[in-house]
Amino acid sequence: MDIAYIIIWSVLILYFLIMIPIQYSCISSMKELQKESNLTHNERFEKMTFEEEQLHYHLQSNFFTLPSNIIAMLIYKIRHRKEKVF
Repeated sequence: MDIAYIIIWSVLILYFLIMIPIQYSCISSMKELQKESNLTHNERFEKMTFEEEQLHYHLQSNFFTLPSNIIAMLIYKIRHRKEKVF
């Protein structure tokens, strides 16, 4: 029974690590598209196709990708913190 827990946790950690770059690229591309289009977040989603909405929804709101999403967002904010002008 202990080996099963080790395997499950290993797979979850591997999934978490693999998803960080994928989440980061998704966040980065969404931010770039938002800058280029000069639309608000809600306006951008209203103009998305159904397929884009579903892809974004599944990448960002899946329970298993939540830790990866949080880490990717923190990395994005750290790398791009100097771009914001207040």
